[in-house]
Amino acid sequence: MKLTKCEQGHFFDGDKYPACPYCNTDLQNESAIVHTSETTPAEAADPEGPVTGWLVVVDGPARGRDLRLGIGRSFLGLDAAAAPITLSPDAPLGARQATVVYDAEADAFTLLPGSSQELCYLAGQAVLEPQPLTGGAELKLGTFTLRFVPFCGDGFRW
Repeated sequence: MKLTKCEQGHFFDGDKYPACPYCNTDLQNESAIVHTSETTPAEAADPEGPVTGWLVVVDGPARGRDLRLGIGRSFLGLDAAAAPITLSPDAPLGARQATVVYDAEADAFTLLPGSSQELCYLAGQAVLEPQPLTGGAELKLGTFTLRFVPFCGDGFRW
């Protein structure tokens, strides 16, 4: 696999696609290499294993909802009602707006950009590269603001 990055920042397999399949709309027609189909709304999925932290919706219609984070990668997106959810690892790439990683070896959280066209914001700045995530940090997904609450960290880890 030849990992390629387009001018818009999307990653794709350069061995499979002659151009970025996210940007190049010609790849989405009947004669294209890649055929698209109707996508189903992303479904929520709790991470496997123990909880390492939470994201709590503090602003928006889903105010008070919490999203569990696990060891490794927790994919973030929006459900059919446009409310924040954690996604299963097999969720479509286009549904993933951001990823929170808990590295148990380093005992640290990191926020990564997603693979969807939508952006995630940390402290008002678009997440375009990995960013450290600390307790109390606020993320924005769509119209929702979420606050990060770590469980693992100072004094405790699984």
